[in-house]
Amino acid sequence: MSTTRTVPTAPAARVDPLRHTVARLGAVNLSLLLWFWACSLPVVVVATVLVGRLTGVTDVAVVLYARHAAIWFPFSQAVALVAVFLRVHVAAGMTRRTFARATLVVGVGTGVAYAVVLTVLAGVERAAHTALGQGWRVTDGFLADESSPVGLLLAELAVCCVVGNVAGLLVGIVYQRWGALRGTLALPFTAGPVLAVFALLGAAGGWGPLPGIAPGPALPALLAAALVVVGTAVAYAVVVRRTPVRPPLS
Repeated sequence: MSTTRTVPTAPAARVDPLRHTVARLGAVNLSLLLWFWACSLPVVVVATVLVGRLTGVTDVAVVLYARHAAIWFPFSQAVALVAVFLRVHVAAGMTRRTFARATLVVGVGTGVAYAVVLTVLAGVERAAHTALGQGWRVTDGFLADESSPVGLLLAELAVCCVVGNVAGLLVGIVYQRWGALRGTLALPFTAGPVLAVFALLGAAGGWGPLPGIAPGPALPALLAAALVVVGTAVAYAVVVRRTPVRPPLS
């Protein structure tokens, strides 16, 4: 008579929904970031050559003009992310709260990543100009100029890129919650945080005077801009948790 011994198996490890969602969405954003800069760098190089030959100006920080694309491209990406992934996320058994937290983590991380890349490229461009005996001027900026420490440039770019991502999430969820007409009418409030950050940084950097905003030092402007980002993130999280989600069509 033989007996068999059953060996107990360990239960499968539970995947953390937040970590899983951040990893999946982060991978998507990373691939788009790589494609964005792979396409943008040749444009920057060509633009630098054309500016020098057509105008004779060789000391302009051309790469920093890419900040606008680095803000609005992830903005549109965030709008699409909400439209594509929210229903799938909920249908997979995860919560809207997890979706809100994960998308905010990814949005902030994406904005910081774009800012870091742009700051590094600005440093490379400046070094190239110096090696060629040319000057380097920031002609498209808010707080930082060519004499500013790199940390100020990074902080300025980071807050601009992050607010673009977070505002994009808010735009997307408002369209999901209230539909096309109301979502469009709400754009001054949902996309407005980006322009509010521009106004705050621009006024502090000498673009003023703006109504109610006097030119001032950089730190208060950065803190005020950060508060705009936080308020936008809170509004997004609140709307996500109150948005009814229908299952995706099979």
